[in-house]
Amino acid sequence: MIIRKLTKYDAEDYRQIRLEALYKNPDSFGTTYHEEEIKTIEQFRDRIPVDNNNFILGCSEDKELIGIVALQQESRIKLRHKAYISSMYVQQEYRGKGIGKLLLNELIERAKAINEVEILLLDIVKSNFLAKQLYLSLGFQIYGIEKMAYKFNNQYFDLELMGLQIK
Repeated sequence: MIIRKLTKYDAEDYRQIRLEALYKNPDSFGTTYHEEEIKTIEQFRDRIPVDNNNFILGCSEDKELIGIVALQQESRIKLRHKAYISSMYVQQEYRGKGIGKLLLNELIERAKAINEVEILLLDIVKSNFLAKQLYLSLGFQIYGIEKMAYKFNNQYFDLELMGLQIK
């Protein structure tokens, strides 16, 4: 298992796993499969950050991308102490093997190395119990609920807002 920061050269693999995540777990993300599938490979390439304060980590086994997670630091001066975790996904056949925890631990360590970042934030669909347990096990705490945050096919989804202070 190799965990590394994705580069522009990983755009095709990133596109493939991102679309898979949206297709197989449509309730877990704020974007739909249909919104993303029409995007070009260049658009996916442009979404892969090239600096150390914003990145997408990928977990690979036998050179196949099997999990991803992204971090984005706030750019505004008063908010630079915060960074957001998003796009967490591990392929179904690899779940329950600690890959999500490996990805998040690596992300947390890299975030600690960013001078200004003091807190990591994320949101999670309230009914996503397995992911919530993972975040709680790493010390994240729920600090709020956004009611009716997503609406898809006339169904609403609440989000739980979670945070982890790292400094």
